[in-house]
Amino acid sequence: APAVMELKVEADRPSSERGDVTMGAATSIAASGEAVRAPAKKGVEDVFGGLTVGQLIMPGSVGCKLLLHYDLGDAASALHASGKTAAAVADGDGIVVGLFTENDVMRAFFEGAPVTSRLEAWFDSGMARASDLAMRRLTVRPSTPLSEIAERMVSNALAGNCACHHVLVEDDAGHLWGVLSALDMVQALIRPETWADSSTPSNQKDCLMPGMKTPLATSLKDCSMPGMKAPWATLSMSVKDVMKSRDDVFTCPPTNTMREVLKVLLMTKQNSALVVDAHGIYGIVTPRDAVKAFADGEESSEVIADWLAKKQQASGPRLIESTASLADAAALMTANGVNHLVVVLPGTLEAVGTVSSLDLALCDKARTPLLRSTAQAAGPTVGELVSQQWHLTAVCNRGATLREAACLLFASGRTSTALALSDEAAPLRLLTENDIMRAYVYGWEPDATAESWLVAKLIPRCSIPQHVLVPPSVRLTEAAWLMLKAPKPGIDACHHLVVKGAKGSEGGWLGVFSALDLARGLAAIGSELEAARTGADQTRVRAAMKTLEVVPTCKPANALRQAFSTLIDSRQNAALVTNDDGTHNLITPRCCLQALAEGVSADCTVADFYAPRGGPVEQALREVAPELPLLDAAAIMTERTLHHLVVMDPKTSRPMGVLSSLDVARAIASMQSQRPFASLGWLWACKGPSTCTVW
Repeated sequence: APAVMELKVEADRPSSERGDVTMGAATSIAASGEAVRAPAKKGVEDVFGGLTVGQLIMPGSVGCKLLLHYDLGDAASALHASGKTAAAVADGDGIVVGLFTENDVMRAFFEGAPVTSRLEAWFDSGMARASDLAMRRLTVRPSTPLSEIAERMVSNALAGNCACHHVLVEDDAGHLWGVLSALDMVQALIRPETWADSSTPSNQKDCLMPGMKTPLATSLKDCSMPGMKAPWATLSMSVKDVMKSRDDVFTCPPTNTMREVLKVLLMTKQNSALVVDAHGIYGIVTPRDAVKAFADGEESSEVIADWLAKKQQASGPRLIESTASLADAAALMTANGVNHLVVVLPGTLEAVGTVSSLDLALCDKARTPLLRSTAQAAGPTVGELVSQQWHLTAVCNRGATLREAACLLFASGRTSTALALSDEAAPLRLLTENDIMRAYVYGWEPDATAESWLVAKLIPRCSIPQHVLVPPSVRLTEAAWLMLKAPKPGIDACHHLVVKGAKGSEGGWLGVFSALDLARGLAAIGSELEAARTGADQTRVRAAMKTLEVVPTCKPANALRQAFSTLIDSRQNAALVTNDDGTHNLITPRCCLQALAEGVSADCTVADFYAPRGGPVEQALREVAPELPLLDAAAIMTERTLHHLVVMDPKTSRPMGVLSSLDVARAIASMQSQRPFASLGWLWACKGPSTCTVW
């Protein structure tokens, strides 16, 4: 198992998901009005020479604007026809409520959203990358310096919870000016008219007039003057200084479908992937390709090589040598209206990486690593899940006996209950089914109070351990990781997390989150991308189950006390019972709850206990195949309120393993490791050959 990193759980921590939204096409440059340059921050080089947003976008140059009642297909067609990569979306009153980007189209295509679905439904789904909730962070004024826009793009990319390639431009009165993209900023570095203002020396204007016949980088170098704050030094850097190296570029074979390629882009949060096999590179796929395919009504099941052949993608305009200057890369992107270039070695067609317009725009800023060593939390939050199932949190009254607690848990289907102590000032305590099982095995009287068990010196439980107290903002994969990380060596895994409420750890509980709740949350994920981010969409039961070699067993003739002792000694919550006729049963802590609730003696044999309670029908409810998707197994656990499933060998029709709800947690917990993609073997396979050439 990959090593896990230390995680600090904070209530208001920003999400660790990162979403890249592709770069936009050029907008108009103000043709009139005196430009006012913004002062650069002290000690910080402004590669944009103090240029502001207002010098790139003039009032009324919106370019592309959508309305909420538009269909997704119409919106994609509008983006493709206008050459834009993002458009402002307004409601019926003309108020901007969000941005619709190429990455929205890419995700809608992957999720199988109908082209006839409305933009309003898309924004309501919560999958939009720039909804109204994120607009404050994405809105800037015309006087905002471009250097500040670059810093904001870096900040949004690192936060990961909103679009990072675009900003919305509005004046102080709230009137829309347009959408500024990363490619617009690249064009600001090379457009002559941008620098042809009163602050530019006259000989500089002459050198930068349109129609120059020397390479752009050469012209910029020849025209540089001491003390100038134009981006000449930055533009003279070479492409290899800012490109993503070949090792960091994800690839797909030409036999992949469009949907499989989109999955790689969405999972890696990259905006380009190379289509590669042993013969070389067939082409590059970007969100703009998804926009065209979606607008044209293409099927996501189409093979990507066939789609590229129909598109007749030309490799020439997309190639640039690694030694070329950033100015040449910016000029090539601008001339061809593309956001991504394939970088090759000088004089060859051997690809060594890719470069994007965002790489150029942020070339002097902090680079966001491809695979960051931070927690990649995915799935709904525990607060959302507990709030939706608030009625499932069991609470015992003061003075409740062990039998009463067992009855409550068995009837509710829960595995733990909150217990109020006799001291009213004391916070709540957590009583689990394992507590009751231990008390049953140790010979405690059923009428003994649950409180007396919790405060007994035999099993000291003076308070809730801090490692199981979590804020409601913890996401599903993070909760799974905490359940497995929380215990110290030699201590059982933690099956429960206490979700803090308004009063925090001083006694205010929002609810108790169990391993079965985790399976319930996994089964309830409606987005295919979210399911993929948990790592469970391609995981089979076989990969997560415990094999018979590690599953404890007991005989039908064993007493219940002996069977439950086996569970305690093995630190397992299920033991397999094989009957003489070849049938099987499971002994779990829930059997102890039932025995205690019904007054069954601990000396009763397992066979006598199951005689009136278990049968072929009950056994069949627990049986699953080893190749069953983990998501389907989680759905079975949720529907039938089962913490354990028996995995049957399809060839012999005999048990081959047991899958528990904690095993489900273990299967997705590796997403919290230092390299979260380590559990996604298929994704690492997308790294492709180390060297390849362009066809």
